[in-house]
Amino acid sequence: MTSIQISALIFLICSAALLYWIGYRHGLTDGQKYQPTTTTRRKAA
Repeated sequence: MTSIQISALIFLICSAALLYWIGYRHGLTDGQKYQPTTTTRRKAA
């Protein structure tokens, strides 16, 4: 492989990892935003 091909391969791997990480972080924030806030304890009368 030439140096240009190696650098392109490294770039593709890094960009795929960055895209996956951004999607993972976005999924975590969506999960925290829409998490139900119900509790199992009853309120005092």
